[in-house]
Amino acid sequence: MLTTFRRHTQECLDRHRGQDPGRKYRRCQCPVHAEGHLGGVMYRKALNTTSWTRAQDMVREKESRGYWDDPTEKKQVSVAETVHLFMRALAATSNGKAKSTTRKFRSMFLGINPEWALRTKKEVSEGLLDFCRHKGLTTLAELTVPVLTDWAASWSCGPQHRSKRVQLLRRFFRYCVDAEWIDKNPALALEHPRGRAIQAKPTLPFSVEEMKKILVECAGRPKLLALAFLMRHAGLRISDAATFHQDRMRADDSIFLYAHKTGEPVSIPIHPELKVALDAIQPNPRGYYFWSGASAVTTATDNWRRRFEQVFKAAGVDHGHPHRFRDTFAVDLLLRGVPIDQVSVLLDHSSVKVTERHYLAFVAARRQQIAESLRRAWANGGAA
Repeated sequence: MLTTFRRHTQECLDRHRGQDPGRKYRRCQCPVHAEGHLGGVMYRKALNTTSWTRAQDMVREKESRGYWDDPTEKKQVSVAETVHLFMRALAATSNGKAKSTTRKFRSMFLGINPEWALRTKKEVSEGLLDFCRHKGLTTLAELTVPVLTDWAASWSCGPQHRSKRVQLLRRFFRYCVDAEWIDKNPALALEHPRGRAIQAKPTLPFSVEEMKKILVECAGRPKLLALAFLMRHAGLRISDAATFHQDRMRADDSIFLYAHKTGEPVSIPIHPELKVALDAIQPNPRGYYFWSGASAVTTATDNWRRRFEQVFKAAGVDHGHPHRFRDTFAVDLLLRGVPIDQVSVLLDHSSVKVTERHYLAFVAARRQQIAESLRRAWANGGAA
């Protein structure tokens, strides 16, 4: 015998000034659940409907059948279960580079750290699981296009972040489609901001004077100096540089950057300044230059990022950020005439278009250099 009842959402409780209107209250659209025994088994589950009449019909069907599930119906999976399985699958294939993506997915599903939310003055967005809990949504099938559109409307982020979140959401639902939990990807219908609104901001490399000031502040701290040179002359992100291992040093005086999707290794000759700086320090017993190997990668990265913030402040460099070392590496190569497709490979960009978007201003500067060179050549050559 099954008994139907409503499980009221937070919004419904707020409308009743925090008072629970009761399990039998019908003048709301909160989800209906059922509990009781069928075939000697105790059930307490959602009926995936807000209609009391439809819930009564479903209960009668289950009681006449003698058990809960209908073998002819597609099994419904919960949102929490799909998120858990997706994150497990993501972590199983994760490496150093993919950990950033894992954190972005975790933020999308769970929201930001509550402690950080209390400290910041910024408006923060609600995670998918919290949104579903407040709306009384339990199954994946309930995440329809209107529901996702409603959630997306509550995001407090700019066009660039919104675009990335839509991409992550589409990837999650593509996984759900492949797992045959749903038939279609509802995130494909979400508005995907394009055009000028999400153009990447111009990348700012360090000027020659800024680099001199930074190196002066790093003097006397061999590891900090070596890490700065590693990002500046190899173009590594701070997370990759902070976890740099001695195995990446090749016998031909080159540094292994990553393995290309074709399987071929991508490496770069070691810069003389970088070689001197690395020779001045010794890797630990685990083979790492800047990381113990015991803590989380994010912890080591954040620690080094804070040290560089102090360096930038002492050097008087405005808007200093470790990623600008990588930008300086890329822009320097472009202005020296290295083809942009080769720079794109060294930066491990997915396509040349990504490189062009980030370094568009400096591609234009390179074209101006070529134009000025031609004018000088014509001026020196005389009339034809």
